[in-house]
Amino acid sequence: MCSRVSDNNLNGTVPEFIGRWTQLQKLGLCATGLQGPIPRAIFLLENLTDLRISDTPGPEFPLPKVPNKMKYLVLRNINLNGTIPKEAWNVETTLDLTFNKLVGGLPSNKIRRKFTFLSGNLLTGTVAESFIQSNQYL
Repeated sequence: MCSRVSDNNLNGTVPEFIGRWTQLQKLGLCATGLQGPIPRAIFLLENLTDLRISDTPGPEFPLPKVPNKMKYLVLRNINLNGTIPKEAWNVETTLDLTFNKLVGGLPSNKIRRKFTFLSGNLLTGTVAESFIQSNQYL
């Protein structure tokens, strides 16, 4: 099951009931007009492998733990703060956490991922060569 509600002019906050769509595999909420924060229940959906949410203003909130089998995780410009949880580094194909307020460093990542986007955050520290080598486009 897939749900895309992108590029609209909706009002209100991201609905909590989306977290009850247990068969949901893909969710796209990009530039919807909705406000955050994103309900935590969305991050608990066990069948979700593709989550793309962007341009959703609202209060700052930390990135919750994400499902281990996530292939695409795009959380761009949604006011995330805190550190990136270790499970997020296991995203298989695309990890995009750009334009948030994330802090901390980068792991020595050995997961081969096609795309990793982290621009516009407050990350610090050194970047291990293994992290660079394991990400095709960084």
